[in-house]
Amino acid sequence: MSKKIKLQNIYAGQLVVTSNSPEAQVRTVESVEGFMVTLTWYEGTNQCIQGVDYSLLSVPTIEQIEYSISNHGRLANMEDVKDVALLIG
Repeated sequence: MSKKIKLQNIYAGQLVVTSNSPEAQVRTVESVEGFMVTLTWYEGTNQCIQGVDYSLLSVPTIEQIEYSISNHGRLANMEDVKDVALLIG
């Protein structure tokens, strides 16, 4: 089971999930504004972006990370986070 993350512990580049499902998509934090967190991740070669309330975020398990990479492709990294900032900034 994934562990919930407190708002003050969320930072850019952090890996997170929004579900306890073993098949959860692992996402990367792009930014935090108030209670809203912008996330980025890859589905194949497509980079995706979504805003969610911080209360939905948990620390991913190793199994979730492995599943996400195996089934959706690479995880977003700090370079990808910078790219998102340019797109939405």
